[in-house]
Amino acid sequence: MALADALRDRAVRVAYALTGPEGSPLWLAAGGERTSRPDEPAREIRSRRRLLAVVGFGAATASRPALLADVLREAHLPLELARSRIEVRVALAETEASRARIVRAGYEERRRLERDLHDGAQQRLVAIGMSLRLAQRHLPPGLASATLDGAVAELQEAVAELRRISQGVRPSGLDDGLPAALRTLVRASPVPIELRVTTEQVQDAVATTAYYVAAEAVANALKHASSRHVVIEITREAAMLQVRVSDDGRGGARIVPGRGLGGLADRVAANGGTLHVDSTPGAGTTVRALLPCAS
Repeated sequence: MALADALRDRAVRVAYALTGPEGSPLWLAAGGERTSRPDEPAREIRSRRRLLAVVGFGAATASRPALLADVLREAHLPLELARSRIEVRVALAETEASRARIVRAGYEERRRLERDLHDGAQQRLVAIGMSLRLAQRHLPPGLASATLDGAVAELQEAVAELRRISQGVRPSGLDDGLPAALRTLVRASPVPIELRVTTEQVQDAVATTAYYVAAEAVANALKHASSRHVVIEITREAAMLQVRVSDDGRGGARIVPGRGLGGLADRVAANGGTLHVDSTPGAGTTVRALLPCAS
């Protein structure tokens, strides 16, 4: 530490003063890790009456007040800059934590909505349809029976719509894991899809995002790129899950805010990840997402 070298004192310790929860003092070392206020002898460093840091030192430095005052005067600006860097680092960490909490809350709310749709409204409509069919059996053919036919058909449409909504909230196939959900996706494809996916467990929110990356990339390859072959590869390296979808289509895809890949990029970013698209016209498209998945 430059301050310790200038004072020739190995006992020098600096604790930067920030405001913790509910206004309580929060002491941080230069690396941003928590620490405690240095014991006496110590000197407070202030800027416009705001406490920046407390510098602790040994008895030898305390016996040289003129040298201490000169060194601290020169160190005032570096200490203020260091505190600002720590403050920014803490704010970024809090933002990341807040974003993670928002993502988890949104995910849990989507799961709750999915359960409510499946266990509540959807099952109720199915039961009503069965009751109408049962009543219809006791009616002679005629207007009433035809009306019931129409009502049952409407109920079937409503049930189908609820299923589509619930699948959009979260693919039910993910209940059996990401590999199983992707195998279902691959089976529905009219063109060959090569699937290579890790069997390592990841958090449900990460698996859901990975699924949507694969599904959107496949949908784009089939609808817009006239692809004849698609490869989905999902691997895990340390604390990152990589989703890579490549096709042999016409290329030219790009991220447009608020649409298609743009919405997908937002979803990935909300989970702390990044989305990259390599799509040279005439040379196919590769969509790659990196998602943090620390256990």
